[in-house]
Amino acid sequence: MVRALCFHGPTHVPCPPGTAPDRIGAGRSSEVFAEGPDRVVKLYRQPFEPEAVANELAASRLAHGFGLPVPEAFGIVGRAGRTGILFVRLDGPPMTLRYAYNPFGLMLALRRVARIQHAVHAYPAPGLPSQHARLRHQIEGARVPEHLRNAALAALDRLPVVNRLCHGDVHPGNVISTRAGLHLIDWQKATAGDPAADVARSELVLRYGRLGPAWFSRLAPVRMARRLVAAWYVASYCAASGLPRETITAWRLPVAVSRLFGRPSGTDAEVLAAIEALVRNSPDFEKASLFASPGQSLGRG
Repeated sequence: MVRALCFHGPTHVPCPPGTAPDRIGAGRSSEVFAEGPDRVVKLYRQPFEPEAVANELAASRLAHGFGLPVPEAFGIVGRAGRTGILFVRLDGPPMTLRYAYNPFGLMLALRRVARIQHAVHAYPAPGLPSQHARLRHQIEGARVPEHLRNAALAALDRLPVVNRLCHGDVHPGNVISTRAGLHLIDWQKATAGDPAADVARSELVLRYGRLGPAWFSRLAPVRMARRLVAAWYVASYCAASGLPRETITAWRLPVAVSRLFGRPSGTDAEVLAAIEALVRNSPDFEKASLFASPGQSLGRG
């Protein structure tokens, strides 16, 4: 028998007692378990960062309060020595599963996601951490040679400090497809920042994020498809927002270098090779493209 505590402000409300819930999802930093018919609990893996949990709760509540398609967050929970957040349950699969065999449907859904991301950016982000400060911290600790770090920091210094609501990790794996529409989850990386940087992060994940085994990501047709999907997403966001593509391009170098902070992933070598190509071939970072031409090898994925 497990009994959790749900924290609603200063009041500790006991969650309904019950046996250990069924796991319905998992990621690198957390697992999601059913909590009755209408709630789920997202439990963070050990060790976890308390600041990230608090930030996800604050950002989720902020976004839900603005009326954005975000699951309602009820509070922080403790369960069997682990910490997490209790959310309303969304009935539906992630976009990655919903459109796994429907490329045309995926492209249309991505256009809807771009519109949701633009809607997120319409709001302020009081109390959330600075995107600029977080990027600087991550670049300073990134697994890159010093000349790449310096180039990214120089590019960051030329970019504006903005205070709009930014999710920090918008991609199909963080979007749930329900009968009521698409919902954006996993707000632990949310910041107050520049919408262009938020879109640059989405573009980078679409292009280089983990997608199956390493050998699959190295296939030329897969690389081509992902390049086109990323370009489609940016075009969809620009169409929805009126933001010039060059504004997003300006953020690609610092955003890419910041991705090589923290735990390594199977695509680090590919991202590093792309960063090196950018710095080597394009002294004007704000106009250069992070992404190589279809025929250029970017190294091991």
